[in-house]
Amino acid sequence: MKPARAKPGACAGLLQRAAALLAAGQTAEAAQLLAQAVQQFPAEPEPWLRLGNLLAGASHWERAERCYAARCRLKPPAAPAFYNWGVSLSELGRHAEAVAAYQRALALRPADAPTHHALALAQAALRDFPAALAALDQALALAPAEFAYRIEHARTRVRMGQWAAALDELALLPEQPVVLNLRGIVLRQLQRPAEALACYDRALDLQPGLTEALNNRGNLRLVQRHFSAALQDLDQALARQPEGDWLPGLRLYAAMHLYQWDGFDDQLTRVRQGVEQGRRVIQPLALQCLVDDPALQQQAARIWAQHSFPAQPQAALPSPPPGERLRLAYLSRDFRSHPVAFLMAEVIELHDRSRFEVMALSYGPAPADPMQQRLREAFDRFIEVEALSDAQVAEAARALGVDVLVDLTGLTDGARTGILAWRPAPVQMLYLGTLGTAGSQVFDYLLADATTVPSETRAAYDEAIACLPSYQPNDRQRPRPPARPGRAALGLPVQGFVFCCFNNPCKITPSQFATWAAILRAVPDSVLWLLDEDPQAAAQLRRHAESAGLAPQRLVLAPRMPREAYLAALAEADLFLDTLPYNAGTTASDALWMGLPVLTLPGQGFQSRVAASLLRAVGLPELIARDEADYVRLAVQFATDAGLRAAVQQTLAAREHSALFDSPSITRHLEAAYLHAHQRRLAGESPADFSVSGGQG
Repeated sequence: MKPARAKPGACAGLLQRAAALLAAGQTAEAAQLLAQAVQQFPAEPEPWLRLGNLLAGASHWERAERCYAARCRLKPPAAPAFYNWGVSLSELGRHAEAVAAYQRALALRPADAPTHHALALAQAALRDFPAALAALDQALALAPAEFAYRIEHARTRVRMGQWAAALDELALLPEQPVVLNLRGIVLRQLQRPAEALACYDRALDLQPGLTEALNNRGNLRLVQRHFSAALQDLDQALARQPEGDWLPGLRLYAAMHLYQWDGFDDQLTRVRQGVEQGRRVIQPLALQCLVDDPALQQQAARIWAQHSFPAQPQAALPSPPPGERLRLAYLSRDFRSHPVAFLMAEVIELHDRSRFEVMALSYGPAPADPMQQRLREAFDRFIEVEALSDAQVAEAARALGVDVLVDLTGLTDGARTGILAWRPAPVQMLYLGTLGTAGSQVFDYLLADATTVPSETRAAYDEAIACLPSYQPNDRQRPRPPARPGRAALGLPVQGFVFCCFNNPCKITPSQFATWAAILRAVPDSVLWLLDEDPQAAAQLRRHAESAGLAPQRLVLAPRMPREAYLAALAEADLFLDTLPYNAGTTASDALWMGLPVLTLPGQGFQSRVAASLLRAVGLPELIARDEADYVRLAVQFATDAGLRAAVQQTLAAREHSALFDSPSITRHLEAAYLHAHQRRLAGESPADFSVSGGQG
């Protein structure tokens, strides 16, 4: 039986009465009449549309969507109905269906700029940025002066990583807060931080409560190590938007740099709960500094990956011609004076060119520093890709025929992990930059060793594990300054025992400091030597010392120093105290290189086991504590037992012959891993865990 058609005038009468009620502000009564109309006359299109509009106006999107869907099934088809249906679907997060609805609307009314704009927003939500850009081009062709379309066009270029083009477009827009905020984002990506900061400042002058600009300025200040100012921005942003993406964790991370531990446990509990619930509360790197829980870190990485670099459509990758060298590319923003470069430089130089062509894909700054010059000479090709979008970098890598791509940046600040999402190479590996899983299948392998990823935590890593005999490479050409500055010149007591930790302050948790305080109380003539980067942080730390029963002068604070001066200073300390849950990495190998022993307590996560890996490689497993009590016992014993210190120093005297500083061997081990993964791919086999034996290469 067909639905009843309205009797002449009956449906129109209901609609007129509903309109009168709406005009009188009697919304509920109008809704009742419209609901009656759709029940009595389901084949009439107008009641469905009006009821949908009424529900949409009250943000009852699920009910509105059902009304619009019913209207769109009826004849005659109407562009406004499909447009409104698309809006309701977008509000419900059903973006693919929204795209289809907008496309139906445009088929009926192709010259409607708002529909092209709405289509672009839905396509951008699906991360189909090229399609979104094309839709915005259509909207602008119809309404070239419309600010909303122009700003969205520039924002889409930002999301595509087309920084130069975005900056050109933003320069043509009026100086409004949203424009200035976007310009700040672009300028930061273009390595112009002072100009970016000025844009955020101006945006906040015009609109003091602009949360996004507060967040971005706080983030930039944090990277610039202006911690007090960063925390002020993030506190304001969090007060205005308590559930803002990543804000709770970023605020806690900034506070850690200042040793502001008030409410630490409560804040950390809320962050943990947010991650467990799948919410965007903290970035993976910040969480690694706070908890020793590989499963929770995996969940945080998955949340970040899903938001930041979901897999993209992949182009077909040709098989390499037989007999050619393996084309190996390292991807990084840190081919300069940076800890990753300090570790990898000699490996790049030692790669076997008869079997490997070695390329750099660099999207970082190009400073005129000796390390970057050294790396430019070491690579067969040094290709700067900063100006390219993620998709364009991937296309360039495919054109180069890259067989194995190794990402050295991972999830750290400024990373462009989205490049990997476009599958630039058939084998993609994660190494050094992120100490743990990336939470995404865009990486086939994570390079590790048996210490950093033991079997009991294997499930917390989403990549296949390429297990090396020893994890961390080291450059034997790093400086070893022969002249020691002397303790007095560094503000250290000439006599007494010097414990030190030059890890970033964010790695020092309240519980870690409490453990150190117990060590200092047990060794009365000792001091603890830490980094000093902010007057507020120094004052806070001394207050914590007093609360722990220590005189403030038991803490000695050191400013950051040029690399050679820092290495020379390390030689003045007696024992490096490592941090948990985030260990020293490059800093620990620097200490060992300078003959300074390192004491560590390994945890469960990758980032909490790196120092243990280094100590095993250098031949000092006796400095790996079993638990917190053992960590304290070993520190006190080392400070009071001259025989133990002499034995450790004897081992360190031969450190250049240890596995830790055997650059040729670790290069061969890495090459064996790359070749094995490549051969599996050529054989049509999926990535799977494997181990490289010490004898391979």
